[in-house]
Amino acid sequence: MKNIIKKYSKYIKFTIAILLFFFGSYLQYIPATIFKIDMNSISITTKNYLSIFSNSIIFITLVLFYIKDIISGIKDLINTKFKPLDKAFNYWFIGVAVMILSNFLIRLINNGGTSVNEESIRVLLDKSPILTILSLTFISPVIEELVFRKSFRDIFKNKWIYFFTSGIIFGALHVIMSPVNSFVDYLYLIPYCSMGLAFSYMYYKTDNITTSLTMHIFHNTLNVISTILLGGFIV
Repeated sequence: MKNIIKKYSKYIKFTIAILLFFFGSYLQYIPATIFKIDMNSISITTKNYLSIFSNSIIFITLVLFYIKDIISGIKDLINTKFKPLDKAFNYWFIGVAVMILSNFLIRLINNGGTSVNEESIRVLLDKSPILTILSLTFISPVIEELVFRKSFRDIFKNKWIYFFTSGIIFGALHVIMSPVNSFVDYLYLIPYCSMGLAFSYMYYKTDNITTSLTMHIFHNTLNVISTILLGGFIV
C-alpha cells in the first residue's frame, strides 16, 4: 500500500490541491455552523475572516505537501546567493510590461473602467485592510504557486503543455471566477494570463518553486502598496 501511495503521490497531491482550490471555500461553513453565522447576511469583515479561515487550512495543507521542495528551494537560493531571482526578475518584468500595456489599452476601450476582480479587491482593502493585505501578499500567492506551478509541473512533464496549461488556467480563473458583465471583461484574460505565464516560465527555468513563490509575493505586495498609495493597481 505504501509503495502504491509513493508511486502515485504526485497525482494524489495534484488532485487534492485542485479540489482544495476550487472547493476549499466550503470550509467556511465549519466556523459559520459552530458560531451560527448567517452566511446570507454577513459583513465584509466577517466574510473576510471566514475566507482567511478556509484559505489558512488550504495554505497549511499545501505547504505540508510540498515542504521539502520549499525548504530545498530556500537552501538553493541561499547557496547560489539568490542568483535564480535575477533570472526570475527578468521574466517578471516582461510579464508586468505586457500587463501594463494591455491594461492601458483595455481601459481606453472601457472608458477608464477596471476589472471586476480589481474592483472587488479595492472594496476589501477599504472595508477590511489588514486581513485583505495578509491574504493578498502572502496566503494567496503561496496557495496559487503550489497549486498552479508546483502541482501542475509534477503532472505535466512536457515543457509547453505545462507552460500554457499552468499560465492560462491561472490567468483565466482571475477573470471567470469574478462576475463578467460584458465582453470587455474577457479582455482582462490578456494581462492576467501574461503574469501567469511569467510565473510558470520562471519556475520552469529555475526549477525552484521558491523562486516563483517569492516573485509572486513581491508582485502582489507591490500591487497592494500601489493601490493604497496611488488608488489603483500599477498593472
